[in-house]
Amino acid sequence: MIDHCVAALPDEACGMLALDGRRVVAVYPTGNQDASPVSYTVPPQEHYDALVDAESRGWVLGGVFHSHPRGPAAMSATDLAKVTDPAWLYVVVSLAGPDPVLVGWQDGGEVPIS
Repeated sequence: MIDHCVAALPDEACGMLALDGRRVVAVYPTGNQDASPVSYTVPPQEHYDALVDAESRGWVLGGVFHSHPRGPAAMSATDLAKVTDPAWLYVVVSLAGPDPVLVGWQDGGEVPIS
């Protein structure tokens, strides 16, 4: 996930997350349809491809990640406006400091990422 985010600089990176219960079991790096340093959109075909792969393995596509190239590891107002399912896991990867920082958000609050 971090390598994908670094490779996308200076733009935001994004991708999908497959879950088995509450555990992330697969990361699907995708393109960013917005090609922007301040927003992201997972391309619909890549979203669909991740869904098909996850379901074929008995997993649930239940999360998304994206990077903040120069911002904090927190859900921005723009990010919160894009939330369509609060039960999904949303991971923000901040690349603003010397080391990447990851923060998860689910059901209206932060969740630990380990």
